Amino acid sequence: MPEPQGSHPRRDSVLIREGIVTGLLGATVVALFYLLADLLRSQPFMTPSLLGQAFILHRDISLQSPDVTAVVVYTIFHYIAFMGFGILLSVLARASELSSLARYAVVQVMVAFMVFFYGVVSLGSEIVRGMFPFVGILAANALAGAVMVTWLWRHHPGLRIAVARTPLGATDART
Repeated sequence: MPEPQGSHPRRDSVLIREGIVTGLLGATVVALFYLLADLLRSQPFMTPSLLGQAFILHRDISLQSPDVTAVVVYTIFHYIAFMGFGILLSVLARASELSSLARYAVVQVMVAFMVFFYGVVSLGSEIVRGMFPFVGILAANALAGAVMVTWLWRHHPGLRIAVARTPLGATDART
């Protein structure tokens, strides 16, 4: 059976692997950021415990000690969500090699990424909101975004060429 036009199984599997690595990098940066924050508060693993209790397990929140089940469940969710986001960024990076509009979409997606978690946290209890000030969320997500975008930038030489040829927001030079 002939392959559909535009579909390349090998390129698609590379794209998915690239997206998974991108997401793993971002998830790890955020996890390490909050592990450091928890260690500075002398409460290691309290962040994933709190988020797991509030948003995944829907339990009453305990700040006494981390709930191991909540930590594991939230960590799995966190990494899966970031892998999905990494795949989206990989798709946009590939599209950005050909379209300045796609490059602009990357900027918009990254801005949405920066504020999405804050919106989710705002839906939580007062305890959850108090543990996650906007500046902390912004810092963690900015670091993760920078790592993910840098990794993609290094792995997409066509993107670097396209940006040099047609800057962000400019009309594509092709006729």
